[in-house]
Amino acid sequence: MKKTILLLIAMISFFVVPSLALATDLPRVMIVGEDIDNDTIPRDSRVFKRVLNSISNELVNRGFDVRDETALTHQTHVQGRIRRNDAELIQIAKDAGIDVLVIFSIYPNVKSNANSVRVTARVEGRLLSVWDGARMGNFESEPQQYQLVPRPYSRNDVLEAVGKLSKIIGADVGAVLGDRLEQYHPEGGSSDSGSSGGVSSAGRLVEWTLIFDGFTDTDMLDVEDYITIYTGYDSHRPKSNALNTSSHHEYWYKSSIDSAHLKRNMVRMLQKMNMKGRVYISGNELKIVKQHSVRQRTKKSNDGW
Repeated sequence: MKKTILLLIAMISFFVVPSLALATDLPRVMIVGEDIDNDTIPRDSRVFKRVLNSISNELVNRGFDVRDETALTHQTHVQGRIRRNDAELIQIAKDAGIDVLVIFSIYPNVKSNANSVRVTARVEGRLLSVWDGARMGNFESEPQQYQLVPRPYSRNDVLEAVGKLSKIIGADVGAVLGDRLEQYHPEGGSSDSGSSGGVSSAGRLVEWTLIFDGFTDTDMLDVEDYITIYTGYDSHRPKSNALNTSSHHEYWYKSSIDSAHLKRNMVRMLQKMNMKGRVYISGNELKIVKQHSVRQRTKKSNDGW
């Protein structure tokens, strides 16, 4: 009975938190070009850079946290590489601590007839949640504007024509991306008197990996009582591709909670359970290692003999 009362008190303490703690993480966004297809404009082209800058400006103007690839990787990764594949781009994003990767490609489009040659461009790509691999949507844009080029024309003429359209193309793509990101990451949190505890978190549902080392099966019964009352909780289940034992447990945990709030809750949970442990968080993986007390065995005295 006493244990049940203490658990109810602990549950209430998790709900009664400052509204500031309910603000969802602002995702770190990085924009990269996928130019492995030889028909696309390579990332070392001035046209590519114009489009990237225009997309970046649009997202920055909407309040998103846009990070520059070179600034984050110039000391750790080879710079200036072109024709990179998806696997390389995703690994770079993980190394740089990026949450959302904007991957785009630029395809020049030449339309010629007996009268003239017109050049436009098509931009296509996708939004990828780096840590959980979730696809957040695809996008494609081809402006109605075009540029005339002289006959006969060269590839450089085509690139120059696309360059003149780059600001329009970038702004259009940036607007589409901004709308898409705002669906997943609305500005700020929101209050809702109809939700549990009178507050709600408006973030995108994210699949976390929770790892508990040194916890017994009995410990995990109490742990599950706590993690299901955290802000933003949606669902959880044992990780099917992990080795779960009587002292090692891994879960997929779906929630809209932000990383700082989740870590605070885990530290508080250890306190409520009268346990000591270390909490680690990296990307969408949170690991708790339980610290066990050491028993000192002493030699019995033989004074009585």
